[in-house]
Amino acid sequence: MSEVAAGEAAALPGRAGLLSLLLCGFFPMIGLFAIGVDLPQIAAAFADTPHATLLAQLAIGVTGLSFALSAPLIGRLIERFGYVRVYQLSLAAFASVGVLPMLLDDLLAILVSRGVMGVAVAGSVAAGMSGIGALPEAVRARMFGRNAILVSFGSLVTFPATGALAASGWRMAFLIHLFALIVLALAVRLPRQSITPRATTPAAAPRGRSGASPGLIAISAFVGLAMFVGPMFAPFYLASIGITDPKLVALPLGASSMAALLVTSNYARLHARFGTRTIFALILFLIGCGLTAAGSSLTLPLFAASMFVASCGTAMFTPNLGSAISAAATGSPGRGIAMAMSAMFVMQAVLPFLAQGLRALLGPRGIFIGLGGTAILLAIGLGLTARARRFDLPGASAP
Repeated sequence: MSEVAAGEAAALPGRAGLLSLLLCGFFPMIGLFAIGVDLPQIAAAFADTPHATLLAQLAIGVTGLSFALSAPLIGRLIERFGYVRVYQLSLAAFASVGVLPMLLDDLLAILVSRGVMGVAVAGSVAAGMSGIGALPEAVRARMFGRNAILVSFGSLVTFPATGALAASGWRMAFLIHLFALIVLALAVRLPRQSITPRATTPAAAPRGRSGASPGLIAISAFVGLAMFVGPMFAPFYLASIGITDPKLVALPLGASSMAALLVTSNYARLHARFGTRTIFALILFLIGCGLTAAGSSLTLPLFAASMFVASCGTAMFTPNLGSAISAAATGSPGRGIAMAMSAMFVMQAVLPFLAQGLRALLGPRGIFIGLGGTAILLAIGLGLTARARRFDLPGASAP
């Protein structure tokens, strides 16, 4: 397998190219979730189609599953052809496939297009993060932090913008995908890559070239579960304690957005002070405390505060993941990043089934308490095993 030459990692893109990389975090948000505000209108437009509501809801599920399944292959393509080429082609595909449903009059055809969209999302985010990972070590963590900050701000803009477009008709909402053309115009300024084999040292070989150990993949899968608990199940939990007003139900999600802005703005500083290993343990501890407290909450303010704490953990995970894999990869970090993100997003399909079991066993709050307690145990275990240097966590050495 060919890889990006080592010398290219030291080349810092110009401002336009660097901005294009920092914006890569928008594409999972737009490609996987933004269209959710349009699903009721899509179902109504195809009311004559059998199971129209279910098929409309699958417009998100199919995209997430396609993302998870295609991400490892995307990672290998990044190794073979370089992140620049994969990023530019993925952005072009994101825009063209994203608006395709505007021209379709068949709900099944729309679902097929959404499946292809998942591949474009995987290419966009994995290649973009791989580009950040290829930056010089002195600026890498800071750039991952800025990427996360932009994603946090983007969440405050993307969903209202999609809703405003959908107000003019269900087809119009798909115009949000044209954002990729703006990023593509910036990405064409990225430096060209000459792909050559990159030598590995005997000391680095045992970790593998991807930079993602089985332990880190497992943590990614677990955090993927925790990330989706709030958006998917907070409304059901709040209903169980008598809170059903949509305006009130939205408050914990707003608290989560504020938490994301807070911690991502300080990620580079935290990384320089503590290193990735300690931050991974802190992430799991915050998630655990937040979810456990949320599952024990009987009032909206306490629940919102608990989700704020949990979101402080989940918001730090993606930049820390990128920093860890980039530091450990013996070649392009693209494959390792893609594998970890695949593990995160495949949990979107697993969570509803896991939640049913927890809810049947422990009641509505069991989803939060069960995952929260597990996160705390993992944080303790990670701290102990990492201290004993028995846990192969790539890039997680103390500073």
